[in-house]
Amino acid sequence: MKLCLNILEILSILIIVCLIVCLIVSHFENRRLNVTRYQIRDSRIPAAFNGYHIVHLSDLHNASFGEQNERLISRVKELEPDIILITGDMIIGKPGVDVTFAADTINALSKVAPVCFSMGNHELRASIYTDTYGDMWKDFSSRLLPEVKLLQDEEVLIHKESDVIHLYGLNLTPELYKRLIRTPMPSDYLVSLFGKCNFDEYHIFMAHNPDYFKEYAAWGANLTFAGHIHGGMIRLPLVGGVLSPMIHFFPKYDKGLFTENNKYMILSGGLGNHTFKIRVNNVPEIVSATLYQETM
Repeated sequence: MKLCLNILEILSILIIVCLIVCLIVSHFENRRLNVTRYQIRDSRIPAAFNGYHIVHLSDLHNASFGEQNERLISRVKELEPDIILITGDMIIGKPGVDVTFAADTINALSKVAPVCFSMGNHELRASIYTDTYGDMWKDFSSRLLPEVKLLQDEEVLIHKESDVIHLYGLNLTPELYKRLIRTPMPSDYLVSLFGKCNFDEYHIFMAHNPDYFKEYAAWGANLTFAGHIHGGMIRLPLVGGVLSPMIHFFPKYDKGLFTENNKYMILSGGLGNHTFKIRVNNVPEIVSATLYQETM
């Protein structure tokens, strides 16, 4: 009996020590910024977009990197992007939480390069459930400058010389953000929003939830930018992310570059957190992606 108590005491101490270490590491990691660079080589990339530079941001959740997010904005400026893509959850979707800080950060970024913004689940619920969230979405969206292109299940064409890239901002329904279970995406969901894909042209998706990457790729998205998973919060060597906001342990899509039938997805580890502000081996991330036309 005494031996069992000793073992339980030792285990309790080890757990407490691990929690303390995680909190200390998380405290310092949450204040750092890392740039992850990718090169996307694809013969389908139009010639005029060879060397086209995209900066991708996601899941700020009101995180502050310096006063008025000056460190974040400065790092993005140093990268000299052609365009900045933001895949949602810049705010924290809780009643009464400030939205001006996130909007002002996006506005400042629009002075660096053209910004396209698509919703995450936090903006989505603030826009739908106004009885709970009041004017949160209205206050946020109305504060954005006209230069910020808000894409809500919309397509925009990016022109360069005589070539074009199709960019889509996908605003998933609440059912496709359910926790614990993965709700199947209706087979005609993307076609009903954007029509059938022209496979002769290049298509980029901004889609907050990466869980439907196979569906995005099957529709015809050559390159998808996503977030939402926060890198799995705690990342273990050789294993990856531990837990997603969907309450999925060891999610298949956690952070990094993924491929599906010669289509690509870059999944950001995000910049901030909301309910559980824990990051271990998972520094807040700015994504830098350069497109290259790969000759056959």
